[in-house]
Amino acid sequence: MKAVPDWRAQASQIQPFTFRRVDREYRVQKALFSAGFPVPEPLLYCSDVSVIGTEFYVMQHVQGRIFRDISLPEVGPAERSALYIAMIETLALLHSFNLQSLGLQGYGRGPGYCKRQVSTWKKQYDAAAHTDIPAMNQLAKWLANNLPPDDNEESLIHGDMRIDNIIFHPTEARVLAVLDWELSTTGHPLADLAYATQFYFWPTSIKNLGQGTILGFKDTIETPSFEELVSIYCRCRRINTTLSNFNFFLALSYFKLASIAQGVYARYLLGNAAAENSHEFAKVVEPLAERGLELSKRSSFSSTQHISGELFHQSRKGREILLKVKQFMKQHIYPAEKEIIKYYTEHGSTEEKWKKPPLLERLKEMAKAEGLWNLFLPDISGLSQLDYALIAEETGKCLIAPEVFNCHAPDTGNMEVLHMYGTEEQKKEWLEPLLEGKISSCFCMTEPDVASSDATNMQCTIERDGNSYVINGKKWWSSGECGNPK
Repeated sequence: MKAVPDWRAQASQIQPFTFRRVDREYRVQKALFSAGFPVPEPLLYCSDVSVIGTEFYVMQHVQGRIFRDISLPEVGPAERSALYIAMIETLALLHSFNLQSLGLQGYGRGPGYCKRQVSTWKKQYDAAAHTDIPAMNQLAKWLANNLPPDDNEESLIHGDMRIDNIIFHPTEARVLAVLDWELSTTGHPLADLAYATQFYFWPTSIKNLGQGTILGFKDTIETPSFEELVSIYCRCRRINTTLSNFNFFLALSYFKLASIAQGVYARYLLGNAAAENSHEFAKVVEPLAERGLELSKRSSFSSTQHISGELFHQSRKGREILLKVKQFMKQHIYPAEKEIIKYYTEHGSTEEKWKKPPLLERLKEMAKAEGLWNLFLPDISGLSQLDYALIAEETGKCLIAPEVFNCHAPDTGNMEVLHMYGTEEQKKEWLEPLLEGKISSCFCMTEPDVASSDATNMQCTIERDGNSYVINGKKWWSSGECGNPK
């Protein structure tokens, strides 16, 4: 049996995670701020330790939102997805910078980032180990023997890219600032991507260890799928979605997490751990290492188990609602389609054409009673964008179906805008009756002098004037103006 090192004798070798090279943080933030990347503006750096007892830097305060729980329970599914997408787009932007153009030549330690990471975290773990964990030894050995062949790649990487290290706009899904550049360096960008998405593969045996910690994961989280985030990242960077050696980077992420957890527990044993639940970290090291080993053997990745060969992967609820929609259309909508179209044909030259056929109104009440109503809005339906896309594909097969389910344009787009950005007064006056199907809305797009179907041609302008806005332009034709718009 392998001898277990005395963690008490080696604990002094553990680098405290509170130690910071503030001069490096100041340098990288200053370079990124100058390049337009979202970081707090660095205002000054002071190396004179006599001022406050240590070197320090001061940066501009950024007013916004920080989410400590990665499941983002404060927001609905639509905004949650938008926030995660904003994080991944920001990460892709970071990795697109040229080090020389940023003036960050020599910022890192040169080629061999992955090799250094494996060595660094192995030393951290060995110094903190209090018992022998074979999975950690096996994972460390696998990582050391399977370094990516492109370990010479040098991009600016964050090193600790998590959603709780980001300040978002107070009301918009927009990144205002990325924080905590303590571990930033030059290295392989996929290390950042793997670390930012590792929660998709979280071991089910590990429960939440507290919000705000690196292990603060919830069992369920409604976000864009892992595949969607990777696709967005690759599109932003204009690289192939086939990510070579991604199994290495995910395995490295879990090795890093396990090493950190071991360090937290070692400090608990020494009596200087900051986390109140630091005594619980010992029991997560082994499952984290085992998950890292499991990921190391994968050649492809998916955040959930899917049917082989299936191109688009709906949630269980999405599949259930789609089935109900198909049954409702077959039983009620298709048989009524001809009669409703006949109504509009017969009344095409009379005032009756602006009214809704009684049969259409009855179908809408039936759909509402079945819960097949406002399916387009995630906060109400609980459906993802992908779930609804496949439902919309089905309803699009029949002219009247979208309106039957209150999922028709332009009301859907207008309701989404009111839901996301409307005041409480605006929601009460406009959104609630739209959601109930009591009123209709219109959309003014066409302008007389340009081809307005291409939005880049639009000449209408809007400018803020104090607490109001001034709209300057002319619209020609308005969809949905007929009927009963309010």
